[in-house]
Amino acid sequence: MEKLRDINKMVEMVHDANRIFISTHKSPDGDAIGSSLALKQGLEKLGKTVTVVVPDAFPAFLNWMVNKGDLLQFDQQSEEVKLALQEAELVFSLDYNNLSRVGKDLEQLLRTDETPKLIIDHHREPEDAAFVAGLHDIEASSTAQLVYDFIQAFGEAGLIDKRTAACIYAGIVTDTGSFRFRSTTAKTHRVVADLMDLGLVTGEVYNEIFDTNSLDRIKLLGYVLDKKLTVFPELELAHISLSEKELNQFNYKSGDTEGVVNYPLSIKGVNVSCIMKENGGIIRLSFRSKGDIDVNLFARKYFNGGGHLNAAGGMSELSLEETVTKFEAAAKEYFGA
Repeated sequence: MEKLRDINKMVEMVHDANRIFISTHKSPDGDAIGSSLALKQGLEKLGKTVTVVVPDAFPAFLNWMVNKGDLLQFDQQSEEVKLALQEAELVFSLDYNNLSRVGKDLEQLLRTDETPKLIIDHHREPEDAAFVAGLHDIEASSTAQLVYDFIQAFGEAGLIDKRTAACIYAGIVTDTGSFRFRSTTAKTHRVVADLMDLGLVTGEVYNEIFDTNSLDRIKLLGYVLDKKLTVFPELELAHISLSEKELNQFNYKSGDTEGVVNYPLSIKGVNVSCIMKENGGIIRLSFRSKGDIDVNLFARKYFNGGGHLNAAGGMSELSLEETVTKFEAAAKEYFGA
């Protein structure tokens, strides 16, 4: 299912359903929130009752997209989520390729529920058996771009207004690294041009996402770049590691390290970057790379993760110090070769 486009079937299933449930992955990012809300708004204009569910909290710089009542947060509103799923006639899985990405408890809820599930996603190796149909393309810049395609497939004017356009753009601009990742194509720019024709003001969205930093977040970035950046010139690689104690010194909130992993890639000669963060005894790793360097395979091989060629994630149950040691040894083995 590296490229699956069951759009016509999906459109028919939406027309036949009245209550629709949309879920996205844990630690939702700009693409997860933007694509989910855009789909919700488009389907509501078709007269559908739509519930968006996020497993847990998302970064504060995405709050501008969310109106009161727009979504349910599973770790705080599990009973409401269960009721919404019971009433749903159709379930959309957005911006994740495997039900395990929503977290253990929500995953169990979705797996035991027999409501037909549709996937809209661009991550590699989707869990085919979980979905009856989907719009899946690993070459798409973002799930938000695929949601744009899906909404357009209904062939009705007015389904994408200025607010929906802003949500789609938020997903695209964050998942393409402000249009610098190789997943950015001519079509990506054509989609954005169409969104601008529909009322999108790109500068407004950009400012909401990238220019609303807290003082603590800026101080954390300064600390990271001054004290926590380690470079291996011979491997063309750099990494950052942050303990929970260090994060708490800067009043860390979800999303405060968003994009930090990209900073080392601006160093001449560095083509791979990793950030490791401790949270509740688990180490979360994010990987970025340039060119044809495949961090997706690296994440899968060493850190039970995956993602895209140039952007992937993983996890470790070792201590932070042990994870750093493991990463450095794995990097020498994988990237050194």
